[in-house]
Amino acid sequence: MFKSIAKWWQPTAFVSQPKERFVELDWLRVLAFGLLVFYHTGMLYTQNWGFHFKSVYLSTEIENLMLLLSPWRMGLIWFISGAALSCLLQKSSLPQFLMSRTVKILLPLLVGVWFVVPIQLYAQMQQEVGLTLSYVEFYIAFFDLSHPLFAQYQAGIWPHVDVNHLWYLRSLWQFTLLLVLMLPVLQSRWLHKGIARFLKRPVLWVYLGLLVPLCVLKLSWPSETFRYPMGLVFLIYGFLLTHHRAFFEKLSQHWHRLLGSFIVGYLLVVWGYQMIWLNDQSLEWQITAMDMLYTAQRLLGVMTMLALAARFLKRPHRLLPRVNRLVFPFYIFHQSIIIALAFWFHDMNLGAVAEACLIVLGTFTLCALLCVVLNYLPFMQPLFGIRVNKEYPRHLKIAGNTLMFILLVPMALNILF
Repeated sequence: MFKSIAKWWQPTAFVSQPKERFVELDWLRVLAFGLLVFYHTGMLYTQNWGFHFKSVYLSTEIENLMLLLSPWRMGLIWFISGAALSCLLQKSSLPQFLMSRTVKILLPLLVGVWFVVPIQLYAQMQQEVGLTLSYVEFYIAFFDLSHPLFAQYQAGIWPHVDVNHLWYLRSLWQFTLLLVLMLPVLQSRWLHKGIARFLKRPVLWVYLGLLVPLCVLKLSWPSETFRYPMGLVFLIYGFLLTHHRAFFEKLSQHWHRLLGSFIVGYLLVVWGYQMIWLNDQSLEWQITAMDMLYTAQRLLGVMTMLALAARFLKRPHRLLPRVNRLVFPFYIFHQSIIIALAFWFHDMNLGAVAEACLIVLGTFTLCALLCVVLNYLPFMQPLFGIRVNKEYPRHLKIAGNTLMFILLVPMALNILF
């Protein structure tokens, strides 16, 4: 079956196959994950948005600033993830792809939920239920899945062992499996011929065509879980469009129009947020209209960032591969460090600006230090999603991946079922 699917996809004349890395997407990947530090630090201070821990300096004004990033930040990450999966599939067989992706994604997730995320739950419980245990006492209890301390915190892969910000890794693995099942369609010649014709239309029509599936989903899917199908749609867009350089060229040509529209869209979203979403008297049609505006801004934000990258971030840099290699562990560590620092500073009365600046600076510094340490510990690198540069014999690679795959089966089954 794998061979037949693999033969289904052959490079075609109408698709510009990527022969080298997309430097602009590498830059965007680094920048998008870097922006998460600012976004998740901002979440500490939002008055109306829930988060695992909150500062004493809550504000509604910061929410207006957060709306500059909020609509499109994850859509862009999902688009880049889809593009990466598409390129990886071209370099390996389907069984190798599934094996390597499972280990690459689920192993850091397993390490993350047991050793990185717990500090977030500790800080959350300190704030919400007045937990009096030390972190060592809490962490010992954390390994007891039936401990009564966590009776009110049962959500997770296992009871109270939740993913928190690592939900992206869980969903990425689930979406990868779905993507494999959809390969006969996604890699079919007729679909890519249709995409090539579609991309010849004006950029407005391309935007509207890509917007329709998102709007249909938004109208039919519960708001609480909309981020999952939204992520899958952007993943598929990245998977498909990375083979069509005409898409990036069109965005690059119209970057100024997209940027202007994005700014106008942002101002409208802020207005609608204040006048409709925060207004208890808003009518249903007003809320629906605001949902559609926000959804439109999601796609517009992603296309604008892609356009700016295609126009201004085409040049490689000698540091880019090194930094890009460490994005994965940076992502794994960042939110736990943010919350740990916020918990530490909570009673120091530093003031909102000083506290936020120290958290941002401390997060980048500590993440960088941890990544540097991991860079000198090759045996630890796979645990945090870092590609090991050292070459090992093929039989050792196969044995290692097979062993890791077997160890990850219980968690994989929990995630799926």
